[in-house]
Amino acid sequence: MSDTVSRWLYAMLRFYPADFREEMGDALVHTYQDRVRAARARAGTAGVIGVCIRAFGDSMKNGIAERLRPAAAWRQSGNWGRDTERAIRRLLRAPAFTISMLGTLIVGLGAFATVYTVVHKVMLAPLPYERANDLYYVWRDLSAIVDLKRGYLGGTDIPALHKSGGPIEAAVGLRASSQTLTRPGAASDAPEEISVLLTSANIFRVLGVRPLLGRGFLDEEEGEGKGDVIVLGHDLWRSRFGGDRAIVGSTVHLNGNAFRVVGVMGPEFQFQRHLGSGSPQTADAYVPFALDLAQTDAGNGGYAGFIRARAGTSPEVVHAAVTAVGQALDEKYFQKRGLKWYPVPLVEDLVGPVRQPLLVLGAAGGLLVLVLAVNMATLLLVRASQRDHEFAISRALGANSFALTRATLLEAGLLGVLGGAGGALVAVWGTRALLAVAPLDLPRRANISVDWQVALVVIALGLLLGLAAGILPATWSTRTPLGTLLRNVAVRGGGAHGGLRRAMVVVQVALSLVLLCAGALVIRSFDRLLSANPGFQPANLLTMRVPIPAQRYPEDAQARELQSRIDRELAAIPGVESVGATSALPVTDDANQTTIRIPGAPGNRGDERDAPLVDYINVRRGYFETMGIRLLEGRRFEASGPGTAREVVIDRVLARQFFPDGGAVGSRMLFQGDTLTVAGVVDHARMQNVHTDGRPQVYVNNDDYTFHTLTFVARSRRSMSNMVGDVRAAIQRVDPQLAIADVQTMDDVIGDALRQPKLSASLLGGFSVGALLLAAMGLYGVIAGSVNRRKHEMAVRLALGSDHGGLVRLVVGEGAKLVVLGLLIGVPGIYFAGKLLGGVLVGISAFDPVTLACVAGGLALIAGIACYVPARRVTSIAPAHALREG
Repeated sequence: MSDTVSRWLYAMLRFYPADFREEMGDALVHTYQDRVRAARARAGTAGVIGVCIRAFGDSMKNGIAERLRPAAAWRQSGNWGRDTERAIRRLLRAPAFTISMLGTLIVGLGAFATVYTVVHKVMLAPLPYERANDLYYVWRDLSAIVDLKRGYLGGTDIPALHKSGGPIEAAVGLRASSQTLTRPGAASDAPEEISVLLTSANIFRVLGVRPLLGRGFLDEEEGEGKGDVIVLGHDLWRSRFGGDRAIVGSTVHLNGNAFRVVGVMGPEFQFQRHLGSGSPQTADAYVPFALDLAQTDAGNGGYAGFIRARAGTSPEVVHAAVTAVGQALDEKYFQKRGLKWYPVPLVEDLVGPVRQPLLVLGAAGGLLVLVLAVNMATLLLVRASQRDHEFAISRALGANSFALTRATLLEAGLLGVLGGAGGALVAVWGTRALLAVAPLDLPRRANISVDWQVALVVIALGLLLGLAAGILPATWSTRTPLGTLLRNVAVRGGGAHGGLRRAMVVVQVALSLVLLCAGALVIRSFDRLLSANPGFQPANLLTMRVPIPAQRYPEDAQARELQSRIDRELAAIPGVESVGATSALPVTDDANQTTIRIPGAPGNRGDERDAPLVDYINVRRGYFETMGIRLLEGRRFEASGPGTAREVVIDRVLARQFFPDGGAVGSRMLFQGDTLTVAGVVDHARMQNVHTDGRPQVYVNNDDYTFHTLTFVARSRRSMSNMVGDVRAAIQRVDPQLAIADVQTMDDVIGDALRQPKLSASLLGGFSVGALLLAAMGLYGVIAGSVNRRKHEMAVRLALGSDHGGLVRLVVGEGAKLVVLGLLIGVPGIYFAGKLLGGVLVGISAFDPVTLACVAGGLALIAGIACYVPARRVTSIAPAHALREG
């Protein structure tokens, strides 16, 4: 072999990457040298030249391909790169295993990511305000005089808090208002009811936010005869005004009054007002108070308020400062009757109503991840048992423990990362679907979305999950003595880590039992909600809210006449059976509250309970009949006229308190300074929720106490969807300038009230089914692997006289032991789950024996099927054939 040819061959190695030359260069050159010798003996110099030319072409093609391969950079990184490439190849050679693992991980982590996104964005993410931890809502505890521990503030409370100094830097008052928006001179300008937040002028400064356009309020723009400026919310600006930047400085009308637009808030500003100023939702626009709060009635608790504490002030100091202000207010306005004022951190106040359900969903998501981790570990152990031969050969050839551990963990980690990435993608869709069915008043709803931070958390969780699940098979492959591995390969039915796989199945069954019990209890609770009697008949009812601007109809008589015309127009619609109207629909919690007295009633006790806090609801004649609220005693409202006595209708809760033996009709009630006669008693139409009675209810006649915004209800034989157009047209015939809001069926109103429990039931039910399937998969894998590895043993048993049925029972019995053990271990978990569910369940105990027994029986049945299916393979064993294989 000439030196020239050898130099030529070595020169061609330059086409290949450096790591390839180091590992394969000498072997490749030696191969070509052998070919050169053979060609020289066969064809002389011409043959040598031909081999060199072919070697040059092969080197160009293969060398460039090696450099361009995506794996080249990984290989150049050393052993980690090569092991990663090999792990990918091993996974690709086992498509069934890879697809099943990735599918399970993507679905499981996607479900977890969806719940994590909601919990994180609602409960954990900081509020988008300056020093958000220094913001506190303030509430008034009225329990000393009425049964109300979370009462609204009086208007006088806000300036008292603001001027108190010390730890309190500033205070802001809030009051919700629904008003009709119009823009005179704009083309096709239809009236629209919007949510307006009446507020102190310093709201944006206290929150530490700036408008996107224009400015916020000036202090001199708040007060008596002022408040004629408005700041628009971003959504209203985009939807109503098309994002017109020239809107600042123009004029819009609210309820017929002119307001000058001074600013537009940015999309990131989502100030969510609490229940104290209306149902939690984001306001459409902001208007400063047109009154002096210090001159309002201290006893009229119609305001919400929050304060900003000075930087670094502890919650205990803030609480003491608010308490001190409250004591002064109690002494000044309430003659030291024991009223108390207390602060609540802003974020805690917002999420308080949904904290318990979100904690339950978060715990369920975490439990599902645990089941997923155990399932992944079980499947990896099964896969490791199938690779005993590979591990034994690698160990025999000198592979060290670190190399085997790294290879196994890389395979599991790759699965985890890919599953986490897929789960984050699924969560994007899952979050959108969840928001479509989530409660409309879910706090911070607009902020719920999957961002890069959530995606990174889910991918990291997938990686951690994969590595944690891969530790068991990795530890087994490196810690098991080589002799044991070789015996497992040689002996049928071997596999000493079968006990570990069985332990994993027991854990899966235990965790699945806990999750299934929680899901079943919540589903049964939701079923109780659906079957609850709300006190009225919601079917075939269409509702619509019609605000009547006081500026256009300033007199009560004018408003009543307009409402009567609306009544007549609605009643004239074909198919309408009856029409009524109310100031507050059931299950909306929109009723006003006041205290009443019934002197001389037998239920009086001579204490504060004789002046209970009640919901008072303004209704028009025909309301009870239209809603299907039963009359229990007396009569409903009749037509009012000059000289007629004012009447009131009470519900059965109030009647039972004051007249336990009946006889409420004809009694006299003291109501807001007036004396009213009880005309009748009706059933309790649940106002706060569907499943329990709320505060006592007092119905007053709209002819006596006129409300300018009522919700009309119409009962019809026709399809509700076909009624909407006719209803809108009827109201527009009365007055085209009237805004019509919230046109929906009463069934939809109840559906909105049940969205939160429905969502909890759906998610927990889905998690439970997922856990059940994972447990069944794990059990199936263990039993199937056991049958496969024990074929030789089964064949021997059959040859010695055992029948197939006996062997099936033997295998199923093995799985049944695992299931029973898992059920027993899961019992303590049911206790802790029941404690967590205590505040979520309705009408059912967290330890309901029927539910728990059905869940345990159902889990045992599914697990039995998962055992029986692979056990049936025993019947296909042919003893002679199996023994020859052994």
